[in-house]
Amino acid sequence: MKDKHVNENVKVVVLPTAVKATYGARESNQIQKAVMDNLLLPSKEPYHKVHVVVKHRPDGKPEALVAYMLRAHTYTADIVKMNVDDTYGVLSVEMSYAGDEEDYAGMPLPRVPIKPKRAPDMVFGTPVPEIPSAKAGVEYACKVAASAGYKVVKLLGKDANVANYRSCLSGHLKAFGNIGHGYTGGIVLFDGNLTSQWFSLQAKKALWPEVVYFNSCQVFNPPLQPSIMKAGARTFAGGKVNLLIGPSEEVFKCFWTKVLKAAAKMGETLKTCEKQKYPVPNAHGISGDLGKFLPIP
Repeated sequence: MKDKHVNENVKVVVLPTAVKATYGARESNQIQKAVMDNLLLPSKEPYHKVHVVVKHRPDGKPEALVAYMLRAHTYTADIVKMNVDDTYGVLSVEMSYAGDEEDYAGMPLPRVPIKPKRAPDMVFGTPVPEIPSAKAGVEYACKVAASAGYKVVKLLGKDANVANYRSCLSGHLKAFGNIGHGYTGGIVLFDGNLTSQWFSLQAKKALWPEVVYFNSCQVFNPPLQPSIMKAGARTFAGGKVNLLIGPSEEVFKCFWTKVLKAAAKMGETLKTCEKQKYPVPNAHGISGDLGKFLPIP
């Protein structure tokens, strides 16, 4: 009996673009087959899910597929570009693709952001609640924040989308936390990516006075980290390297517990939590105000 390939049943999601809101069954199958045959099946790295953005030529025909491959054991988004012909036949593959910000954004369709009855103090979310530790980490942070007296909004799955994250992050929150896959240029959400380009286009104090914590791989690097700080975040914390699924959420939970309930200093707390909960040092970074979290006004 033939052994089952580790990526045989990985879900491939074709995202909407500015050219096409939806892709028909035939096109979707061609795209999914290109990803499966050229990326997933040849790889020994286990993946959780793949998001695909189709890049089109001026005449509307396909030119390339940009695949955001979400790893199964870390919150890493590997980005690969496949140049294709008119029927999605693969002509060439660019591994470790850097790409343009336009590629990263994925041009998701506009959505109407959530409108809570009362403006929240804090928002915690994950676009991958099917990963048990991701959902548990978000729910834990929400519980800790609520018990500390803050108004909290939780965004899971389809609610962890680009429109909601943009709306919440520009709403002058006290804190915003996300658990999910990332890379040096952004984080991967349910329907597209939140990128350094979006942060760089915000006004100088757009994010003030938020403490932003992205439990994602590689996000504490340029261009994302400096763009978030430039947009006015009070503090930004995130993965400097590839973060393990499971242990990284324990650091996330520890951080919010200590800074919200024990009034611990944020910089020291992240280091302490990493030492207590994570298998290797220096995997997380924190910038901006490293002191105590703001009390309730």
